[in-house]
Amino acid sequence: MSYKENEVVAKYTKGNHKSDCGEYNVNDLLEMFDETNVTKNELGDYYDFTVNDCIDQSLNFPIVTKDLVVTSECDDMFCYLNKDHHDHDIVLALKNEVECSASLDYEFANESI
Repeated sequence: MSYKENEVVAKYTKGNHKSDCGEYNVNDLLEMFDETNVTKNELGDYYDFTVNDCIDQSLNFPIVTKDLVVTSECDDMFCYLNKDHHDHDIVLALKNEVECSASLDYEFANESI
C-alpha cells in the first residue's frame, strides 16, 4: 500500500456513503472504478478483489466496507486500501466523531422553530 498524500483525491472511511471530504460519494467511486482491482503498490500490483467487492450495495444507499483512498498519479487514477486506518483506529475515530456543521445548522434551525 504505497501512495503519496499529495496525490490523494478522496478517502472513503468504512461504513460511509460519502468521501471524507464530502465531495464524492460511493456512486462516483463505482463509476470511476467499476470492476477494477484494488491497487497494492506503486509497482502496479493488485489485490485479488475489486473496488465493487469493497462496497455493500444491499442498503438504500451503498456504503464502503473497507477504508479506501483514491489517488491521481501521473494522470491516472488508482484506488488503494487506506494505509492509515486499522479497525481499532476506526472504532476510536467513531467514538470521537464531531458532527459536521450542516448537521448542526439543521438541528439548530429545528430547535429555534
